[in-house]
Amino acid sequence: MLYYLRHLDPWFGPFRLFGYWSFRSMAAAVTAFAVILVLGPYVIRALKQRGARDQGREFGGLNVISKEGTPTMGGLLILAGLFAAALLWCDLGSQQVRIALVAACFFGGIGALDDLLKVRHHSNERGLSRHWKYAAQIAFGAAVGWLLLSAASSPYPVDVSRTLTVPVYRPRPEASPPAAQRVTDGAAQLGADPGAIKQRPELGIYLGWAYFGVIIVFIVLSSNSVNITDGLDGLAIVPAMLVAAVLGVFAYVAGEESIAQLLWFNYLPGCTELTIVCAAVIGAGAGFLWFNSHPASLFMGDTGSLALGGTLGTIALLVKQEFVFFLAGGLFVVEAGSSFIQDYIGLKLLGRRIFFRAPYHHSLMHQGYSETKVTIRFWILSAIFAVMALSTLKLR
Repeated sequence: MLYYLRHLDPWFGPFRLFGYWSFRSMAAAVTAFAVILVLGPYVIRALKQRGARDQGREFGGLNVISKEGTPTMGGLLILAGLFAAALLWCDLGSQQVRIALVAACFFGGIGALDDLLKVRHHSNERGLSRHWKYAAQIAFGAAVGWLLLSAASSPYPVDVSRTLTVPVYRPRPEASPPAAQRVTDGAAQLGADPGAIKQRPELGIYLGWAYFGVIIVFIVLSSNSVNITDGLDGLAIVPAMLVAAVLGVFAYVAGEESIAQLLWFNYLPGCTELTIVCAAVIGAGAGFLWFNSHPASLFMGDTGSLALGGTLGTIALLVKQEFVFFLAGGLFVVEAGSSFIQDYIGLKLLGRRIFFRAPYHHSLMHQGYSETKVTIRFWILSAIFAVMALSTLKLR
């Protein structure tokens, strides 16, 4: 809402700051962090009073029952910080922002229902069934796919919206002007009118409506990846913040005409507003980590993990950087991959365990690593994955 105060610039000069994405991004991060810091103690107390506590479980010789009784559903706190910051600092007229916020609300709702069922039945095994989760995720993916690919509703030109962006993909030599000429053209267009830079549908692989299936699969994978990783104090939230930071950079690059021209990206009108949403996710994540750091006084539960995965996955679709999401979220790929290998290849196909326990962080703890050591080392790996993802900005 504060974004619209920029129109008062002629009467009060400082209001012009509200028109700059950079200022609003920083303000959104601080706002989300402050909201969670203030609300945190009250939410934790309310969750304890209502019995919304982790039920604990035991995996063979790996005992994690000690965490039983810690308040869960902390994702409500993350969503509160995210929505407070987004509503204050984003341009709510942006279709991309509205889609991202709907994703956060939708996946947060699925996670909250799952958490409530677990609390009600006093068992981590009696939440929302996997089939119902998949059905809801597929339905949302189908809705987003139709919205993005349909000419009547897509925020981008159809030839661009139906093109899959590949980080290392380079246009055909005959279709590409020399690099020096691209730099010159881009610099000359720093002050160009909107729409002056032509779209380049060759900057990717055109899939047409086949992209619809890709979107559904991607939504299912991304929304579950954070959920699988969330198992230790602070383990999932920091990688999610790093992925949000990477996507924020790509949103800025794709949303600025001159920079998209220089770096050989398709220009995505209005995409820059997603940078503010990503900043809000980072601020909310930092605020949540304040309470989730070891020993955690609050867990995000499926309310938070599904909301983060679904929101970041949706943002990656809107920025058209699905591959970058998996590279920046390499830790999520490792954790989800270990669970897939264990459940579907090891137990179902081979009839034996490949790891002692999946996801992989449980296997490391079984080998004698402390929870803090596993978490911090995974944070380091996540930072490396994020840097690798950012390096793809120049791979063309």
